[in-house]
Amino acid sequence: MSKGKPYVDIRGYHEGVTGSTIRNTVHFSNGTVFRYLVDYGMYQGEGHKRGIEYNDSVNPNKIDAILLTHPHLDHDGALPIFVKKGYKKKIYMTDSAKCVIDIGFNDSYNIMKKDSKILKQAPLYSKTDIDLTLQLIESFRYDEPLEIFGKYITATFFNNGHLIGSSIILVQINEPDSEPINILYTGDYKPTNVFLDIKPLPYWVYNLPNLTIVSEATYGTTNSWDIDHTWENDIIEACSQNRIIINTAFAQGRFQELMYYIRKLQDEKQIPKDYPIKVDGKTGIDYTFRYLSYSNIVHFKKDSLNFFPYNLQFVDDKTRMNIMNSNEGKIIISTAGMASNGPAKEYLIRFLSNPNALIYFPGYTSEGTIGRRVYEAESGQSVLINGQSITKMAQTKQTLEFSAHATADLLIDFFSMFVPRSILFNHGSIECKMALEKRTKNELGIKNTGILGMGYVYRINQY
Repeated sequence: MSKGKPYVDIRGYHEGVTGSTIRNTVHFSNGTVFRYLVDYGMYQGEGHKRGIEYNDSVNPNKIDAILLTHPHLDHDGALPIFVKKGYKKKIYMTDSAKCVIDIGFNDSYNIMKKDSKILKQAPLYSKTDIDLTLQLIESFRYDEPLEIFGKYITATFFNNGHLIGSSIILVQINEPDSEPINILYTGDYKPTNVFLDIKPLPYWVYNLPNLTIVSEATYGTTNSWDIDHTWENDIIEACSQNRIIINTAFAQGRFQELMYYIRKLQDEKQIPKDYPIKVDGKTGIDYTFRYLSYSNIVHFKKDSLNFFPYNLQFVDDKTRMNIMNSNEGKIIISTAGMASNGPAKEYLIRFLSNPNALIYFPGYTSEGTIGRRVYEAESGQSVLINGQSITKMAQTKQTLEFSAHATADLLIDFFSMFVPRSILFNHGSIECKMALEKRTKNELGIKNTGILGMGYVYRINQY
């Protein structure tokens, strides 16, 4: 390649928390152009119809590679659509992401089929498109530099506490006689994980020159000290009162973590070992056993591998009705986390009018979801679920203590370990992105910042 100064155009297509899609266009000084996406997800909640809406403005014929931060549908759910539209190049991810990614695709497809019948339109992709997508995946271990455009562009995936299989991705662009361009994508970032030993990044990453960080901002207005840790005490108290406790749970991460913490309470004799534990949701159960069957890849911490509670029953379609018809005290963990899909919706319909029930949302519920409607409704108010008007008599609670996203103070701590030339913010409400941007400027003195998802393209390294 000839002498000159390469540059990169970065555009985020998602205004809010879901539908993550970042297009990156690398311009070399000789006119060569290489385009790659970081994630390509579906919109969920936030007024969107899950399994139906995605960003369709990206041309698959003009993308040379896709890098996946982690296998969550709001980050990978639109990949089969992209393949159906003609994308035939590689999709890069870690081996621990690859081992479970098909579960989410198939679950999304089944939901999409149901939604498509209601909306009277064809599904956006088929089972064949899922298979073709899986064939394009190239997986590898953490910390292994991978050439995605010869020696000129490499990508290295580092472990990330957000989720089993999730990554921080470092892209390095090298042109002879030019300063290398380094771009670090945080993905959905969290520095810890109950199942994994998350180590700091290698020291050389913190010292990289000419670095741009593309960071999530999900909790850009929230600090760690703002979050009350109430779940354990609430569960202990509810068990002592022999209540029916329904925990909604995301199939990946939260589903398994709740089992872990219930087992911990049992081992500490905080709740009885014979208190019935019912775990429901095919997708969550599939993820659980897939993780365990790939423990040679996932590398669980030794003290977290045995996380099944005592007196545990895995529930399916045949046994669910008996559980819903019983008024005995029990703890239920059920997908989906926002209760708009999965068995959780059925449990809410059944138990929302029961004053002995405690319905717990141990995570974020987007605007427009059933979970948000149920939680915000006053006691005695009617809530519409699947066309049924149900009077809310159950107690409802919500906590963010299990969040798989770093709070604003933890993100600031993370940024402070680098000397970046610029930081771009994505994956958050406009309010959260602006708040985190302002704080980054004020506390760290970083002048070059930007907010993705506003229709702008950010150019780095041109001058």
